[in-house]
Amino acid sequence: MMLLRTLVLERNGQDAPVNGALLCGFAVGQIASNFLVYSLDEEVEPGSSRVYIAALRKKLERYFLSGIESKEDLQIAMHVFKQILMLASTSGAKAGGVTETQVPYYFVDLKGCKLPPARPEDHHSVNIKKALVMKVITLGISAPTLPAIESTSLIVPSIRFSSQMISPPRSASPAEPDRQPEHEQSLEESLQTAVETPLVRVSVAPADVQEPGLPSKPQLPAPTEHDALPEVDSTLTNLARVAQELTQQKHAVLEREATLEQWQVRLQHEQNQMDDKARALEQRCAQLHDQTQAFNQKADALNLMKSQLAQLRQNLQGMLHALDQVLEG
Repeated sequence: MMLLRTLVLERNGQDAPVNGALLCGFAVGQIASNFLVYSLDEEVEPGSSRVYIAALRKKLERYFLSGIESKEDLQIAMHVFKQILMLASTSGAKAGGVTETQVPYYFVDLKGCKLPPARPEDHHSVNIKKALVMKVITLGISAPTLPAIESTSLIVPSIRFSSQMISPPRSASPAEPDRQPEHEQSLEESLQTAVETPLVRVSVAPADVQEPGLPSKPQLPAPTEHDALPEVDSTLTNLARVAQELTQQKHAVLEREATLEQWQVRLQHEQNQMDDKARALEQRCAQLHDQTQAFNQKADALNLMKSQLAQLRQNLQGMLHALDQVLEG
């Protein structure tokens, strides 16, 4: 019995996550990108099933799933997935084969890797024949695989801030003097999660900060607990500033990558020009070689004619000498 690889998916409107079946993962060296295809066993119409295509990014043995932002990358991913579907529907063909109309690719080795939770709403969906789902899974398992392409750009985890209210902090009891307030524990857990996962939800409780000079209300918590609220705001501000700095760094890296791509295109263009000049030079050399051979042939023919003319002249002299002897006799 074949064991299907699954990944955790979070859907809007559902509290509990669901599991999706992993069809395959493939890499396209042309755009240095990895992609992952999975299914939620959704039958949109009789005989058809909806599958999702997501961008799979690898950084230091960690994997991140996201939507395909570039329209060109999406077109290439769909083209390669069409090749995989055609390969899965036939038999006797070699995986990852390349023809003039195909894009080179290879299947990615995802055995043992830890895939993070993902949201199907962020990924591109396409409908295929339901009978092809298991064929694609079988092809992805049996075909040769290689490691995923390592991402060279900076991966910035996206942080979502929510204004959802949580319970106010509880006062510390005498038996637990070292216990932290709930909002501080939630913040530390959120900060730790922000480092470990690419998507974090940080909830901030409304702070009832007492203005200076006003009498305190009896139902408010102790002043020592309110002193922690400015620290929470300061920490959140620092976190937002760090996220902004990371975003700026990401933009700088993207700009450098765009400049590098422009240089690569320019170098490619110059290389093509040099290749054209080299081909023209080879053709000229071939023409000169042909002309040299023709000249040598004409020279050989001329030398032959000169030798024949010398022999004819010698014969003529012999005939004249014989004629002179006859006349003298």
